[in-house]
Amino acid sequence: MFNKKQAASAEQEDVGHTQIFVTGKGFVTVDGFDALIGHDDTNRLFIELTADPDRPEVRPSDAYQAILHSMQPGWIIRMIQAFWPDPAPRQRFFEMIQGWPKPTSEGNSILLDGLKLAVQQNGIPYTRKTIIEFVSPGPTGTPWWQSVPEMFSTFGIRARYMTREDIEALSHWILNPSLS
Repeated sequence: MFNKKQAASAEQEDVGHTQIFVTGKGFVTVDGFDALIGHDDTNRLFIELTADPDRPEVRPSDAYQAILHSMQPGWIIRMIQAFWPDPAPRQRFFEMIQGWPKPTSEGNSILLDGLKLAVQQNGIPYTRKTIIEFVSPGPTGTPWWQSVPEMFSTFGIRARYMTREDIEALSHWILNPSLS
């Protein structure tokens, strides 16, 4: 009934191709880490990377190179970068202006009301999320995966293992980004 298209290999995969990612089969726990069961029955672990780009100790190129050189031959990782809505900065600003003293003049009152309205009506800002997907090779990959946050920290980058809920939210966002 449906023609099954053979999955692209890692070397053939196009940038932006998401079908393999979003056709997961569920979740499993691998050595204490939440993992997505891939379309090919592989266990895929995820970690989110964050850093302050204004700090001089942040060296992402060196970090990525170090991670790649520390991997065993045949292991597979994928870098995912997605633009994700981030309402937190706007919400903090809105809460801050809510606490400002009541204006004493009509002109300042109109300006404050206009500012509040603008904050509420403008679109939500987006932040870039950088995520590493690691296809677990089994118990031999666990020590390496456990060491990833420490490896990245030496280059000024924070790494946070993603939970099932985080992975599910990411897959929903990749499959159906609401950019409005």
